[in-house]
Amino acid sequence: MSSIVELIAKQAQATFSRSIPEESFLENLTKLIKNVNKVRASDLKLNKDTLRTINSDNDDKRLAPVTYIEVAENKTFSMGIFLLRSGARIPLHDHPGMHGVLKVIQGTVKITSYSAVSKVPSEIKLPQDIYNRVKGVQKERLIPVEKHSSGNVTEKDEPCVLKPKEGNFHEICAVGGTAAFLDILAPPYDMDERDCHYYVPLETNKTDSEVKCWLLRTTPPSDFWCESADYTGPKVSL
Repeated sequence: MSSIVELIAKQAQATFSRSIPEESFLENLTKLIKNVNKVRASDLKLNKDTLRTINSDNDDKRLAPVTYIEVAENKTFSMGIFLLRSGARIPLHDHPGMHGVLKVIQGTVKITSYSAVSKVPSEIKLPQDIYNRVKGVQKERLIPVEKHSSGNVTEKDEPCVLKPKEGNFHEICAVGGTAAFLDILAPPYDMDERDCHYYVPLETNKTDSEVKCWLLRTTPPSDFWCESADYTGPKVSL
């Protein structure tokens, strides 16, 4: 009998495969979310040594704030586990043209997400207070967005879903201790076509501005880096 982890991987393949008719996508995505909602940390059999390092109170700055464990990946999707040390964050970043499903399996994370404003009237100008905060070419790196309400998410909550245009920018922070979540992205990141970019939010104080928030593309934060660890859970065959 297939494990819940393998069932999720196979459903992700069925959901995001280009050979699947478009009209079946929503039905398949609903099945995927339902399966992901069932997974627990015990199903993934996280390595005790890895968890011990993540849970350590050692403030040694050489320890990565985030550890990634690859569960499965091909050209259709990637599935892995992110482990965040207490107080660590995955900085605000994007998922170009991608769908994502995130399920917390340990601890609590705070997720803050944004969606790009699809149509900005040509008469809308960059608010003066933001204009004064950015320099030259940086103005070309600004993206007008809608900020969604942020909130804490635990293993008791249903999976969070991002779409190519909805909630496609987000930041994830560990709250009150270490945290872990299962993450599915489709298609996976690609250095040439779908590379990851980082942003800082800039909110205007101008009450008459139709766009209240803009994201400025920036370099990866120096306090963020990610190490990898071996997957020790059930075998996944696709």
